[in-house]
Amino acid sequence: MTALRAGRALLGLSQEELAALAGISRQVVARIEKGEGNVLVESIERVRAAQEAAGVVFIDGEGMRGPGVALIRTARIQADVDQ
Repeated sequence: MTALRAGRALLGLSQEELAALAGISRQVVARIEKGEGNVLVESIERVRAAQEAAGVVFIDGEGMRGPGVALIRTARIQADVDQ
């Protein structure tokens, strides 16, 4: 799941911080990013939703140079992680 790893990097979050925002464990985030099987679809959706809420846009690549991610808002979400 390269796009999810790229989204986390755009936000400047560690796996632990993203896991806290998504309500899952760091180990699950690591498995998702490695593309390992045996991960619930719900967990992937939680990670994507957490990143989208923070301003990440997932680009499918239709009519563009290819798939990827973009950040539409630059606000850091550290306050949410600290809660």
